Amino acid sequence: MYQIREDSAELEQLHKLNTTTPAVQQRIRRLHDNLQQFERSAIRSAERLEHRGDWLGAEQLLEGAVRILPNSQRLNIAQQQLSERRQVHAERVRMELAIHQGEQLLKDAEAYQRLQQLQGPGVLSWLELKNFNRKRRASAQSLTEYAQLAIQRRNRKDYVLAHRALTVAQGLYGDDLRKPENGELRDAIARDLALTNRKLRPAAKPQPAKPTAQKSEMMPVTDLQQALRSGDLFSARKLLNQIQQQAPQHPQLKPLQSQFETQVKTRIDYAIRRGNALYSQGEINQALSVWREARILAPDNVELQANIARAEKLLENLKVLSRPIGIEPPPP
Repeated sequence: MYQIREDSAELEQLHKLNTTTPAVQQRIRRLHDNLQQFERSAIRSAERLEHRGDWLGAEQLLEGAVRILPNSQRLNIAQQQLSERRQVHAERVRMELAIHQGEQLLKDAEAYQRLQQLQGPGVLSWLELKNFNRKRRASAQSLTEYAQLAIQRRNRKDYVLAHRALTVAQGLYGDDLRKPENGELRDAIARDLALTNRKLRPAAKPQPAKPTAQKSEMMPVTDLQQALRSGDLFSARKLLNQIQQQAPQHPQLKPLQSQFETQVKTRIDYAIRRGNALYSQGEINQALSVWREARILAPDNVELQANIARAEKLLENLKVLSRPIGIEPPPP
Protein backbone atom coordinates (compact mmCIF):
# COMPACT_ATOMS: atom_id res chain seq x y z
CA MET A 1 0.00 0.00 0.00
CA TYR A 2 2.83 2.38 0.86
CA GLN A 3 4.45 1.65 -2.51
CA ILE A 4 1.22 2.46 -4.34
CA ARG A 5 1.08 5.83 -2.59
CA GLU A 6 4.69 6.48 -3.54
CA ASP A 7 4.02 5.51 -7.15
CA SER A 8 1.00 7.82 -7.29
CA ALA A 9 2.92 10.75 -5.85
CA GLU A 10 5.83 10.16 -8.23
CA LEU A 11 3.50 9.93 -11.23
CA GLU A 12 1.87 13.21 -10.26
CA GLN A 13 5.29 14.91 -10.07
CA LEU A 14 6.39 13.51 -13.42
CA HIS A 15 3.21 14.80 -15.08
CA LYS A 16 4.10 18.31 -13.91
CA LEU A 17 7.39 18.33 -15.83
CA ASN A 18 7.45 20.73 -18.78
CA THR A 19 9.64 18.41 -20.86
CA THR A 20 10.11 14.68 -20.66
CA THR A 21 12.84 12.39 -21.87
CA PRO A 22 12.23 8.87 -23.26
CA ALA A 23 13.39 7.48 -19.91
CA VAL A 24 10.83 9.63 -18.06
CA GLN A 25 8.06 8.58 -20.46
CA GLN A 26 8.93 4.94 -19.88
CA ARG A 27 8.84 5.52 -16.11
CA ILE A 28 5.42 7.19 -16.43
CA ARG A 29 4.03 4.20 -18.35
CA ARG A 30 5.39 1.78 -15.76
CA LEU A 31 3.93 3.76 -12.86
CA HIS A 32 0.62 4.06 -14.69
CA ASP A 33 0.52 0.29 -15.27
CA ASN A 34 1.24 -0.35 -11.57
CA LEU A 35 -1.64 1.89 -10.49
CA GLN A 36 -4.01 0.33 -13.00
CA GLN A 37 -3.06 -3.13 -11.76
CA PHE A 38 -3.82 -2.01 -8.20
CA GLU A 39 -7.23 -0.65 -9.29
CA ARG A 40 -8.16 -3.86 -11.12
CA SER A 41 -7.06 -6.01 -8.20
CA ALA A 42 -9.05 -3.96 -5.67
CA ILE A 43 -12.22 -4.01 -7.82
CA ARG A 44 -12.00 -7.77 -8.49
CA SER A 45 -11.47 -8.49 -4.78
CA ALA A 46 -14.49 -6.34 -3.89
CA GLU A 47 -16.60 -8.17 -6.50
CA ARG A 48 -15.65 -11.55 -5.00
CA LEU A 49 -16.67 -10.35 -1.55
CA GLU A 50 -19.95 -9.01 -2.94
CA HIS A 51 -20.76 -12.33 -4.63
CA ARG A 52 -20.20 -14.10 -1.29
CA GLY A 53 -22.67 -11.70 0.32
CA ASP A 54 -20.00 -9.78 2.28
CA TRP A 55 -21.24 -6.34 1.31
CA LEU A 56 -19.56 -4.63 4.25
CA GLY A 57 -16.19 -6.21 3.46
CA ALA A 58 -16.45 -5.15 -0.19
CA GLU A 59 -17.36 -1.60 0.81
CA GLN A 60 -14.48 -1.34 3.28
CA LEU A 61 -12.03 -2.70 0.73
CA LEU A 62 -12.97 -0.07 -1.86
CA GLU A 63 -12.97 2.67 0.76
CA GLY A 64 -9.40 1.73 1.65
CA ALA A 65 -8.40 1.68 -2.02
CA VAL A 66 -9.91 5.14 -2.56
CA ARG A 67 -8.00 6.50 0.44
CA ILE A 68 -4.80 5.27 -1.18
CA LEU A 69 -5.72 6.66 -4.63
CA PRO A 70 -8.29 9.42 -3.93
CA ASN A 71 -8.05 10.75 -7.49
CA SER A 72 -8.73 7.39 -9.16
CA GLN A 73 -11.85 7.82 -11.27
CA ARG A 74 -12.11 4.06 -11.75
CA LEU A 75 -12.10 3.31 -8.01
CA ASN A 76 -14.52 6.13 -7.20
CA ILE A 77 -16.99 4.90 -9.84
CA ALA A 78 -16.67 1.32 -8.57
CA GLN A 79 -17.34 2.50 -5.01
CA GLN A 80 -20.42 4.46 -6.11
CA GLN A 81 -21.78 1.52 -8.10
CA LEU A 82 -21.24 -0.85 -5.17
CA SER A 83 -23.12 1.53 -2.89
CA GLU A 84 -26.04 1.63 -5.33
CA ARG A 85 -26.13 -2.16 -5.68
CA ARG A 86 -26.02 -2.56 -1.91
CA GLN A 87 -28.94 -0.17 -1.53
CA VAL A 88 -30.97 -2.10 -4.13
CA HIS A 89 -30.10 -5.38 -2.39
CA ALA A 90 -31.27 -3.97 0.95
CA GLU A 91 -34.54 -2.81 -0.64
CA ARG A 92 -35.10 -6.28 -2.09
CA VAL A 93 -34.49 -7.92 1.29
CA ARG A 94 -36.96 -5.55 2.96
CA MET A 95 -39.45 -6.25 0.18
CA GLU A 96 -39.07 -10.02 0.66
CA LEU A 97 -39.78 -9.54 4.36
CA ALA A 98 -42.85 -7.40 3.60
CA ILE A 99 -44.15 -10.06 1.19
CA HIS A 100 -43.63 -12.77 3.82
CA GLN A 101 -45.51 -10.69 6.40
CA GLY A 102 -48.31 -10.04 3.89
CA GLU A 103 -48.63 -13.75 3.11
CA GLN A 104 -48.95 -14.45 6.83
CA LEU A 105 -51.66 -11.80 7.14
CA LEU A 106 -53.53 -13.48 4.28
CA LYS A 107 -53.56 -16.70 6.27
CA ASP A 108 -54.71 -14.78 9.35
CA ALA A 109 -57.53 -13.23 7.29
CA GLU A 110 -58.94 -16.68 6.60
CA ALA A 111 -58.84 -17.48 10.32
CA TYR A 112 -60.64 -14.23 11.16
CA GLN A 113 -63.32 -15.03 8.60
CA ARG A 114 -63.89 -18.42 10.19
CA LEU A 115 -64.17 -16.76 13.59
CA GLN A 116 -66.74 -14.31 12.22
CA GLN A 117 -68.82 -17.19 10.91
CA LEU A 118 -69.14 -18.60 14.43
CA GLN A 119 -71.19 -15.52 15.38
CA GLY A 120 -71.02 -16.33 19.05
CA PRO A 121 -70.72 -13.79 21.89
CA GLY A 122 -67.14 -12.85 22.64
CA VAL A 123 -65.73 -14.82 19.72
CA LEU A 124 -64.28 -11.79 17.97
CA SER A 125 -64.40 -8.29 19.42
CA TRP A 126 -64.92 -5.18 17.33
CA LEU A 127 -61.54 -3.85 18.44
CA GLU A 128 -59.72 -7.04 17.39
CA LEU A 129 -61.26 -6.89 13.93
CA LYS A 130 -60.51 -3.17 13.60
CA ASN A 131 -56.85 -3.67 14.53
CA PHE A 132 -56.47 -6.56 12.14
CA ASN A 133 -58.05 -4.63 9.25
CA ARG A 134 -55.72 -1.73 9.96
CA LYS A 135 -52.68 -4.03 9.74
CA ARG A 136 -54.07 -5.73 6.64
CA ARG A 137 -54.56 -2.46 4.75
CA ALA A 138 -51.21 -1.05 5.88
CA SER A 139 -49.44 -4.17 4.63
CA ALA A 140 -51.26 -4.02 1.30
CA GLN A 141 -50.35 -0.35 0.84
CA SER A 142 -46.71 -1.04 1.70
CA LEU A 143 -46.56 -3.89 -0.81
CA THR A 144 -48.00 -1.77 -3.63
CA GLU A 145 -45.40 0.93 -2.91
CA TYR A 146 -42.58 -1.63 -2.88
CA ALA A 147 -43.88 -3.05 -6.17
CA GLN A 148 -43.90 0.37 -7.85
CA LEU A 149 -40.28 0.97 -6.84
CA ALA A 150 -39.27 -2.49 -8.04
CA ILE A 151 -40.95 -1.96 -11.42
CA GLN A 152 -38.97 1.26 -11.90
CA ARG A 153 -35.70 -0.69 -11.64
CA ARG A 154 -36.66 -2.63 -14.79
CA ASN A 155 -34.89 -5.83 -13.77
CA ARG A 156 -36.32 -9.33 -14.12
CA LYS A 157 -35.60 -10.13 -10.47
CA ASP A 158 -37.50 -6.99 -9.47
CA TYR A 159 -40.41 -7.82 -11.78
CA VAL A 160 -40.71 -11.20 -10.03
CA LEU A 161 -40.79 -9.52 -6.61
CA ALA A 162 -43.24 -6.88 -7.83
CA HIS A 163 -45.61 -9.56 -9.18
CA ARG A 164 -45.52 -11.44 -5.86
CA ALA A 165 -46.08 -8.24 -3.88
CA LEU A 166 -49.01 -7.11 -6.03
CA THR A 167 -50.67 -10.53 -5.89
CA VAL A 168 -50.48 -10.55 -2.08
CA ALA A 169 -51.62 -6.91 -1.88
CA GLN A 170 -54.62 -7.70 -4.06
CA GLY A 171 -55.57 -10.52 -1.71
CA LEU A 172 -55.10 -8.34 1.38
CA TYR A 173 -57.26 -5.55 0.03
CA GLY A 174 -59.95 -8.12 -0.81
CA ASP A 175 -63.43 -6.58 -0.95
CA ASP A 176 -61.99 -3.10 -0.35
CA LEU A 177 -61.11 -3.00 -4.04
CA ARG A 178 -64.78 -3.40 -4.97
CA LYS A 179 -65.69 -0.09 -3.34
CA PRO A 180 -66.25 2.78 -5.81
CA GLU A 181 -63.80 5.06 -3.98
CA ASN A 182 -61.01 2.51 -4.53
CA GLY A 183 -61.50 2.24 -8.29
CA GLU A 184 -58.25 4.05 -9.06
CA LEU A 185 -56.29 1.77 -6.72
CA ARG A 186 -57.92 -1.34 -8.22
CA ASP A 187 -57.05 -0.22 -11.74
CA ALA A 188 -53.46 0.63 -10.74
CA ILE A 189 -52.88 -2.83 -9.25
CA ALA A 190 -54.42 -4.53 -12.29
CA ARG A 191 -52.28 -2.41 -14.61
CA ASP A 192 -49.06 -3.16 -12.72
CA LEU A 193 -49.88 -6.88 -12.60
CA ALA A 194 -50.43 -6.89 -16.35
CA LEU A 195 -47.09 -5.12 -16.81
CA THR A 196 -45.18 -7.63 -14.69
CA ASN A 197 -46.88 -10.50 -16.51
CA ARG A 198 -45.69 -9.09 -19.83
CA LYS A 199 -42.16 -8.56 -18.57
CA LEU A 200 -41.94 -12.07 -17.13
CA ARG A 201 -43.29 -13.72 -20.25
CA PRO A 202 -40.51 -15.70 -22.00
CA ALA A 203 -39.04 -13.75 -24.86
CA ALA A 204 -40.11 -15.05 -28.23
CA LYS A 205 -37.23 -16.75 -30.02
CA PRO A 206 -37.00 -16.74 -33.79
CA GLN A 207 -38.22 -20.09 -35.05
CA PRO A 208 -36.99 -21.73 -38.22
CA ALA A 209 -39.50 -22.34 -40.96
CA LYS A 210 -41.59 -25.40 -40.27
CA PRO A 211 -43.79 -27.56 -42.45
CA THR A 212 -47.37 -26.42 -42.83
CA ALA A 213 -48.58 -29.52 -41.00
CA GLN A 214 -46.99 -28.25 -37.75
CA LYS A 215 -48.54 -24.78 -37.84
CA SER A 216 -51.71 -26.05 -36.19
CA GLU A 217 -49.62 -27.06 -33.17
CA MET A 218 -48.28 -23.51 -32.71
CA MET A 219 -51.61 -21.73 -32.84
CA PRO A 220 -52.92 -22.87 -29.41
CA VAL A 221 -49.77 -21.52 -27.72
CA THR A 222 -50.52 -17.96 -28.81
CA ASP A 223 -54.18 -18.39 -27.89
CA LEU A 224 -53.21 -19.83 -24.50
CA GLN A 225 -50.89 -16.89 -23.77
CA GLN A 226 -53.68 -14.49 -24.66
CA ALA A 227 -56.16 -16.35 -22.46
CA LEU A 228 -53.76 -16.22 -19.50
CA ARG A 229 -53.12 -12.52 -20.01
CA SER A 230 -56.85 -11.78 -20.06
CA GLY A 231 -57.57 -14.09 -17.10
CA ASP A 232 -59.84 -16.41 -19.12
CA LEU A 233 -58.84 -19.53 -17.20
CA PHE A 234 -61.66 -21.70 -18.59
CA SER A 235 -60.42 -21.21 -22.15
CA ALA A 236 -56.84 -21.51 -20.95
CA ARG A 237 -57.52 -24.97 -19.53
CA LYS A 238 -59.00 -26.22 -22.83
CA LEU A 239 -56.06 -24.84 -24.81
CA LEU A 240 -53.57 -26.29 -22.35
CA ASN A 241 -55.11 -29.74 -22.71
CA GLN A 242 -55.02 -29.35 -26.48
CA ILE A 243 -51.29 -28.55 -26.46
CA GLN A 244 -50.58 -31.44 -24.10
CA GLN A 245 -52.23 -33.81 -26.57
CA GLN A 246 -50.73 -32.37 -29.75
CA ALA A 247 -47.24 -31.37 -28.59
CA PRO A 248 -46.39 -32.79 -25.14
CA GLN A 249 -42.71 -31.88 -25.60
CA HIS A 250 -43.37 -28.27 -26.58
CA PRO A 251 -40.70 -26.01 -24.95
CA GLN A 252 -43.28 -23.51 -23.68
CA LEU A 253 -45.67 -26.08 -22.25
CA LYS A 254 -44.19 -26.29 -18.73
CA PRO A 255 -43.82 -22.50 -18.19
CA LEU A 256 -47.37 -21.91 -19.42
CA GLN A 257 -48.70 -24.76 -17.28
CA SER A 258 -46.96 -23.27 -14.22
CA GLN A 259 -48.42 -19.85 -14.99
CA PHE A 260 -51.89 -21.38 -15.37
CA GLU A 261 -51.65 -23.23 -12.05
CA THR A 262 -50.50 -20.08 -10.26
CA GLN A 263 -53.43 -18.09 -11.62
CA VAL A 264 -55.88 -20.85 -10.73
CA LYS A 265 -54.58 -20.97 -7.15
CA THR A 266 -54.89 -17.21 -6.82
CA ARG A 267 -58.44 -17.29 -8.29
CA ILE A 268 -59.53 -20.15 -5.99
CA ASP A 269 -58.05 -18.56 -2.87
CA TYR A 270 -59.84 -15.32 -3.63
CA ALA A 271 -63.14 -17.13 -4.37
CA ILE A 272 -62.96 -18.95 -1.04
CA ARG A 273 -62.31 -15.72 0.85
CA ARG A 274 -65.01 -13.87 -1.07
CA GLY A 275 -67.54 -16.65 -0.51
CA ASN A 276 -66.69 -16.80 3.21
CA ALA A 277 -67.27 -13.06 3.50
CA LEU A 278 -70.66 -13.30 1.76
CA TYR A 279 -71.60 -16.32 3.88
CA SER A 280 -70.77 -14.49 7.11
CA GLN A 281 -73.00 -11.60 5.93
CA GLY A 282 -75.92 -13.97 5.39
CA GLU A 283 -75.69 -13.86 1.58
CA ILE A 284 -75.81 -17.65 1.28
CA ASN A 285 -76.96 -17.88 -2.34
CA GLN A 286 -74.30 -15.44 -3.52
CA ALA A 287 -71.60 -17.30 -1.59
CA LEU A 288 -72.78 -20.58 -3.10
CA SER A 289 -72.65 -19.06 -6.59
CA VAL A 290 -69.05 -17.89 -6.07
CA TRP A 291 -67.93 -21.28 -4.76
CA ARG A 292 -69.70 -23.25 -7.50
CA GLU A 293 -68.08 -21.14 -10.21
CA ALA A 294 -64.67 -21.69 -8.63
CA ARG A 295 -65.33 -25.43 -8.37
CA ILE A 296 -65.40 -25.62 -12.17
CA LEU A 297 -61.70 -24.68 -12.12
CA ALA A 298 -60.82 -26.85 -9.13
CA PRO A 299 -63.37 -29.68 -8.78
CA ASP A 300 -61.12 -31.58 -6.33
CA ASN A 301 -60.59 -28.69 -3.91
CA VAL A 302 -61.64 -30.05 -0.50
CA GLU A 303 -62.35 -26.66 1.05
CA LEU A 304 -64.62 -25.65 -1.81
CA GLN A 305 -66.50 -28.95 -1.59
CA ALA A 306 -67.01 -28.52 2.14
CA ASN A 307 -68.18 -24.92 1.81
CA ILE A 308 -70.66 -25.81 -0.95
CA ALA A 309 -72.04 -28.74 1.04
CA ARG A 310 -72.41 -26.54 4.14
CA ALA A 311 -74.22 -23.80 2.21
CA GLU A 312 -76.53 -26.23 0.42
CA LYS A 313 -77.42 -27.89 3.73
CA LEU A 314 -78.15 -24.52 5.32
CA LEU A 315 -80.40 -23.47 2.42
CA GLU A 316 -82.21 -26.78 2.66
CA ASN A 317 -82.81 -26.29 6.40
CA LEU A 318 -84.00 -22.72 5.86
CA LYS A 319 -86.42 -23.94 3.20
CA VAL A 320 -87.86 -26.51 5.61
CA LEU A 321 -88.22 -23.94 8.38
CA SER A 322 -89.98 -21.47 6.08
CA ARG A 323 -92.60 -24.04 4.96
CA PRO A 324 -96.04 -23.50 6.56
CA ILE A 325 -96.90 -25.92 9.34
CA GLY A 326 -98.95 -28.94 8.22
CA ILE A 327 -97.73 -28.88 4.63
CA GLU A 328 -95.63 -31.86 3.76
CA PRO A 329 -92.80 -31.59 1.26
CA PRO A 330 -93.58 -32.98 -2.23
CA PRO A 331 -92.52 -36.59 -2.81
CA PRO A 332 -89.13 -37.05 -4.43
